[in-house]
Amino acid sequence: MPRPSKLEDRRRELLPVLAKAFSELGYRRATTAELAERCEVQENILYRLWPDKKTIFIAALDYLFQRRMDKWEKELSKESFATSRIVRLVDLTSKDLGENGLYRVIFAALNETEDVDIRIAMQRLYRAYHGSLETELTAYRKLSHSSQPDECRDSAWALIGLVSFMNIALDLELMDSKERKRLFSELAFKLIDGS
Repeated sequence: MPRPSKLEDRRRELLPVLAKAFSELGYRRATTAELAERCEVQENILYRLWPDKKTIFIAALDYLFQRRMDKWEKELSKESFATSRIVRLVDLTSKDLGENGLYRVIFAALNETEDVDIRIAMQRLYRAYHGSLETELTAYRKLSHSSQPDECRDSAWALIGLVSFMNIALDLELMDSKERKRLFSELAFKLIDGS
């Protein structure tokens, strides 16, 4: 049986620090020197773990997204009924708006989509996010016999758009936290119900 890679362990150890740095600095302002300083390592250590800053950035993006999905799956596994799962998902999302800087790293990545590797990473992230939402919506709507598959696909994209707007509202201070959560929940339930 092969031993776990020390490099993988070290990457996992540094990813939370790197993700936080990218959420605060964005992609372009985060130099590898700054990233190394925040990780309390020499810059050459980062280059032993990843070939370049872009790869570090994509790893941080993937880390934040996977952490979010793992959290959702853990919470949703407590619910056995599709109606409860989708209600729980909306509740979790309303509480998580702006959490962990994922949206800030996503926004930074959106500014870099001319880079094919970052664009592919973003496509992968959005497709996975959409697939999870569509699966939950489909299960919920099957119970109510209320929609066609195309409607679930469209509603899942609309939910992603709603989350994106709520994160923009957070950054621009367009509404306070209570108002954002209320508005998100109201609109999300309308999308879920197909109304």
